Amino acid sequence: MRRRATIKRFFNSLGLSREAAGHPSWPWQSWLFPALVVFFLCLGIFYRIYGIGARSLWTDEAWVALAAIQPAAAAALAGGKSTPPFYLLTVWGLVQVLGASETVLRITSVLLGIGSLVLFWPLARWLLPPWQALAALALVSVSHRLVYFSKELKQYSADVFFAVLTFLLVERQLRRGGQGGWGLLTAVLALGLGYSFPLVFILPVAAGVLWWQLPAARRAVVLSFGTLALVFLVYYLTLFRGQVDRELLIYWQADFPDLSAVGPFFTWLGAAWWRFGRYFFADWRVLPGAALLLVGLVACARHGQARVVWYFFGPLLLALAAAFAQRYPFMGRAGGVRLMMFAAPMLYLVTGAGLGAVGGWLWQRTKRWQADPAAASLDENGGGKKLGWRLGPVVLLGLYLLAVILWLRPVFLWQENLWPQMNREEIAPLVRYLEAHRRPGDAIYLYYFASDPFMFYYQGPFTDIIWGQSCHDCGLPLPAARLAQIQRLWLLFSHFETEADVDRFIMNLLGEGWTKEFSLAQPGALLRRYRPPWARPEAETGDLRPSVPE
Repeated sequence: MRRRATIKRFFNSLGLSREAAGHPSWPWQSWLFPALVVFFLCLGIFYRIYGIGARSLWTDEAWVALAAIQPAAAAALAGGKSTPPFYLLTVWGLVQVLGASETVLRITSVLLGIGSLVLFWPLARWLLPPWQALAALALVSVSHRLVYFSKELKQYSADVFFAVLTFLLVERQLRRGGQGGWGLLTAVLALGLGYSFPLVFILPVAAGVLWWQLPAARRAVVLSFGTLALVFLVYYLTLFRGQVDRELLIYWQADFPDLSAVGPFFTWLGAAWWRFGRYFFADWRVLPGAALLLVGLVACARHGQARVVWYFFGPLLLALAAAFAQRYPFMGRAGGVRLMMFAAPMLYLVTGAGLGAVGGWLWQRTKRWQADPAAASLDENGGGKKLGWRLGPVVLLGLYLLAVILWLRPVFLWQENLWPQMNREEIAPLVRYLEAHRRPGDAIYLYYFASDPFMFYYQGPFTDIIWGQSCHDCGLPLPAARLAQIQRLWLLFSHFETEADVDRFIMNLLGEGWTKEFSLAQPGALLRRYRPPWARPEAETGDLRPSVPE
């Protein structure tokens, strides 16, 4: 009996009991609700684990990898550019123990991604009614954005993890009435500041909610978050300030507010929100997603969970303020929305609330419709109306479920979550081919964005290499005497738009007279070889139909 009571308390804590499903009078829900929760948790974990080492590091991952393979921690931090120090040091430590394979390099992101999924469920259960929480869990489980960044060598999975953890700790304090737990909250979030820069947008929101909801514990709130402010100051003076990348600030200029006039500002702001919606909902699904988000906000406010609205909008408003100060891009172009990943958990939570609220409303309407006295009258009179009366609500609910399935695109999510195409740049097999076929005296030109992946994968001599200085280079930057010695020139590309763009780039780089002898393409990467007009033609076999070494 004691063991059974312990198991029951455990399932109650996870929101998996029959009573937690919200309607214990429905017998089928006693198993369906927990089964669906376990299914989406397992599906999300499977997505986040599958294929973590099956693709090459792309440009942004490669610079983190180059820092992580340094022999000393100080050297790793110096080469980490804008990577949060604790995230980088965690990756660096694993590399020192387990080696520098793609799997080892990405395992930190995988663990953070799985952690954020697992912690999201109790957070959703504390904030939402059961079936709305389940809808939110389903969105987080299959989101191709969250899954992808759980398998990328970047810190965005840490942004998601510590956003979920922060709000979970806040809700825990609210449930405890502020009695104890402040040391744990302070220590965990102090650690989180070293893993996630955007946590500075979330902590003031957390402090505000605790201050407002726990008036008797305001002294503890001040002490805890005052300590966190001091920790952040120490981090900034010792670690963060040296990581400010001036080139990135220049790159982000277009993602800072346009303050030239009121009209341009709202045009910029509207475009930023549109990019945000397209990034997380994708293309035409923005409008249904925005509608569900609005319904979710209203549902949360009406059910006494208005702080969920603040959880969602508060950090975004602080990020917008940082954009005004030109310190953080706001929903940037060219995939810069990924810097808003810290907002993804609450976005999906609120959207899930809307998804579940609409479904719940339709279900209740179905029950009321069938319980209406008019239904009994139809039952007595019989006729064809009876079947239509009973099927009408079912058809309406079925159409809604079908629309949800079309909106979620399960086939696309299955393919993208298992074999992601975003930032797929299979440069590693091309580097191996180049190593195997390079001859003494060959020159190699590296496209600007291919430099870091090349440095990570290449095991040959770093001689006669021309490092691209921008993605708009014109002319080979070599003295005439050195240029005349080139008999064959390899060109390696990754992180480009189309192969036609590469052709135009090569024409500007080499000019007329160069002969293309060889081309080998992989997804997102391209290897070419050219012979200059002064070189002696040479008949070669074996390169015309090349095979890529495994």
